[in-house]
Order: sequence, then C-alpha cells, then structure tokens
Amino acid sequence: MTRAQPAPAFPNPPITLDGKGVTVNGADGVTRLNFRFRVQQVLAATSESETDYGIKRTQVAVRRMRLRLEGTVRDPRLRVNVQLAFARADLDQENTGIANVLRDAYVTWQFTPRFAASAGQAKLPGNRQRLVSSSEIQSADRSLVNSLFTVDRDVGLFTAYAAPIGRARIVARAAVSTGEGRNPSSGDGGFAYTGRLELLPFGAFTNGGDYIEGDLAREPRTKLSIAVAASRNDRATRTGGQLGTTLYGARSMTTHFADAMLKRRGVMLTGEYAHRLSPDPVTRSGTLSRYVFAGEGWNAQASWLLPGLRLEPQLRFTSVTPATSVRGQSGSEAVRESAVGSAFYFNGHRIKATGDLIHARYDALPLARKRGEWTLRFGAEVGI
Repeated sequence: MTRAQPAPAFPNPPITLDGKGVTVNGADGVTRLNFRFRVQQVLAATSESETDYGIKRTQVAVRRMRLRLEGTVRDPRLRVNVQLAFARADLDQENTGIANVLRDAYVTWQFTPRFAASAGQAKLPGNRQRLVSSSEIQSADRSLVNSLFTVDRDVGLFTAYAAPIGRARIVARAAVSTGEGRNPSSGDGGFAYTGRLELLPFGAFTNGGDYIEGDLAREPRTKLSIAVAASRNDRATRTGGQLGTTLYGARSMTTHFADAMLKRRGVMLTGEYAHRLSPDPVTRSGTLSRYVFAGEGWNAQASWLLPGLRLEPQLRFTSVTPATSVRGQSGSEAVRESAVGSAFYFNGHRIKATGDLIHARYDALPLARKRGEWTLRFGAEVGI
C-alpha cells in the first residue's frame, strides 16, 4: 500500500493580500515585494471672514494618490523603498517647474538588529508630524507648523540606531544630505546636517504607534515618546530649505524641533515646537523679495477613540509667529488656529473619513492688520 506524498511546501504563498497590501514572495523565501496604494479626497470651504460666512474659496481635490513599493532583495538585511505620487498637490510643480513624481527612493542595509543605514531620497529625521506618514494622520492634512518649518525629504545618507535601556528605549537618527529637497537638479555646494534623538521611557509603542496618530491600539499601559531634533542647512536656495520657492540668493538656516506623544486606552496627546533661525533671511531682486520663514511655532493635538466605537473626537491648537527680521514681508503673518473634528475608522487608517471645523486668526505684524476666517473640511481615504 502506498501513500501520496505531500507537495513541497512553498516558504510563503506566492501572492498575499492582507492589511499590509499586496505582497509578492520570491521562491527563495527571502525576496519579497509589497505594493500599497491610497487615494485621499478633500472637500473644504472657507468663509469670507469671522463674521461673514459667505464662501471665499473652496477646495475640491484629490489631495493624495500614492503608490508605495517596499521589500527585501536576496538578503533580509537589504531593503528597498519607493513611493510615487500623482496628485497635483503632491508634485510641487509650482515651486520647481517639474512634476516631482518621485517622493521616496532609498536602499537600507540592516547592519545589526540595532543599527541600519540608508542611501537615497527619504524623509529627514526632523519633526514627528512629518515623520508620521500622511496615511496615518488624524485629519485631512498636517498642521501649519509642519507646513512652515518641516525639513521634509532630501537626498543623502541616513542612519538609525535603537537600543533598550532597562525598560526604556532610545532611538537616534542622523542624516547628511544635499539640502535641496526632492529630486534636486544641481548642488549649491552646501549640505544639510540633521539629527534626532528620542526617548521612550516606558518602552516601545504597540505596532510602532509612536508614528501613528490616534490610539487605535488602545495602549493598555501609558506609552510616551519625547524627542528633540535639529537641522542645519548651509547655503540653501529655497525659502524652506528643502521646500518652497527659489530664493534670490543662497541663505543658511537652522531649525530646532521638540515633540512628544503620549497614549493610553484610546487617548492620545501630542505636540511639537519648531524654531527656525537665519542670520540674513530676506533676499531681493530689484523691488521683489523672497525670504526664509524664520520664527517659531507650536502645535498640540488631543483625541479619544471612544470605547467600543470607531469614532475619534479631536482637538488641535496651532500658533505661528514670524521672527522680527521677516515681519512686514508679504505673507509673513502671525497665525492662531483652533480646530475641532473627528475621524471615523472603517478599517483603521486604511479606510477612514475625517471632518474638522477650523478657526484661524491672522495678524500682519508689525502693522497690526488682523483678520479671521472659518474653514469646514472633510476628507476620505481609501487604500490598502
């Protein structure tokens, strides 16, 4: 009597579809390529003023359409990451004159379980809200503090080191990059130097939750991450260093960040502070001027994922104050924003709907010209 022999087991199914996207697994059991996409729609309306609720402007747009590929090649220590963007708001074409489809493109080698190094185009280790993927944020977009002060993406060399210290955990990141941002055409002879240090006194968050807004994991014990970061950009050619319009002359700038995130049982509290210095921020061409936005800002957020529900009420407070050296320049205003909103998670951050009501007050220092407005904004995101 003979028995059928079982077929050799494939190390992993050739193709899998789960909460992490579509993964193609190589026959060697090591090589894999993961595909993910997402589409975000935004609808917003802004009033004429604080007291005139007539609509001044609207936004109806595909805010983001992203395709992300990541995986390992022949060796589990060798990882590749690529992210492409196709929505107009993601292309930065108005500032650079070209459609910047490529957002991320870097290769990482995991030297040890604690130390890794990457080369290519990636996010610099600056403020937390930028490092949190836009697919993992609570509202339709990040805060004004991030928009004005973030160091965003750059091309260069990146390192990351993580280690436990008893119950606690420290993470150190550093980068040396061109300072010109995504897809630079040519260098200006200067470089950017960025570093970030994090302390997690109560250990790691569940599923990397220190880089996910909202406590979807409902941390059973208090988790806290505190961080500081700094970035020096020498001879930058853009108003924000890696972002913004082209300056009329190169300028150096230094940006400091401090941020924290706390989570426990569905409650999240997070905040960050940014401060940018530039010794000579204003550049001129005849009667025209462009400037580095020197100054400071802070942002604070609070949310609570209601027990037994997928609904998360949220609050956000933001403040930005330009430095004295750029006050009076076009667009240089002190801003105070307050927002109340909520998110509903159909499938975590992969499929969600968001809405918020934002009140903003602007003060054109030193002229003391004040104005205010209301914005009602809705967002919907679908992805894998």
